[in-house]
Amino acid sequence: AKRRFGVPFVTTYGFWYSALARSRTTRWLRRSVEAMGLAAADAVIVPTEEFRAYVASRVDSAKVHVIPNGVDTERFRPGSGERLPTKCILYVGRLSAEKNLDALVEATGKLMGRFDVSLLFVGDGPCRNRLAVAARRWAVPLELRPFLDHRALPAVFAAADVFVLPSLTEGHPKVLLEAMSAGLACIASNVGGNRAIIADGESGLLIDPRDPGALAERIERVLTQESYARALGARARAQVLAHYDLAALVDREIALLRRVARAA
Repeated sequence: AKRRFGVPFVTTYGFWYSALARSRTTRWLRRSVEAMGLAAADAVIVPTEEFRAYVASRVDSAKVHVIPNGVDTERFRPGSGERLPTKCILYVGRLSAEKNLDALVEATGKLMGRFDVSLLFVGDGPCRNRLAVAARRWAVPLELRPFLDHRALPAVFAAADVFVLPSLTEGHPKVLLEAMSAGLACIASNVGGNRAIIADGESGLLIDPRDPGALAERIERVLTQESYARALGARARAQVLAHYDLAALVDREIALLRRVARAA
């Protein structure tokens, strides 16, 4: 459309797309499409400073704009959900290798016998059966719930005791913002996308994704120290209100689109 009719366009670059390529060919194709798209775009929206630096090294830095992902803070807010009989460790998202959920199952297994705890995974993906087998091996109660309507997620967060995102790579995870907005204590892997959102020890906890023992220790601390968990959740909610409110971020994106359209 741009080449034929001169229509300007804005693109978003928010994930390391080539990192999940399954072969050299698909990795090359992804990088080629990425290079062409970034070069032709009139503006590029990125969610973090890490992505800004990467994209600005490839195109004119003046057309790179940091607008993070946002969350509907009215929909995702602290609530009183139906509490589960055991301490509930929650993960929401795709059940795939890069999410590193085997480490979460192992970490939970290390906690079995200390107190009643269970895992709830909401989502689906190629690792579903493997994770069920791993949970049986570690004697971990695991509920695998399929993807839900987005409007149903606030109640899921409200019923959980801690949210864990142990991924090996993340862009700027919306589900982490949603859990934080809901006032839930969050533990996430110390990778770029999570690190851009969580201030370790303040608005959540960051862990080495390849250390299930350290993850187990952090989970135990959150589940056994209720005042500590509540303070983490309250600070997480405050951080989201200050920086990731969806309405404010949509206004910024609309303003950028209008500037690009006027310049054309």
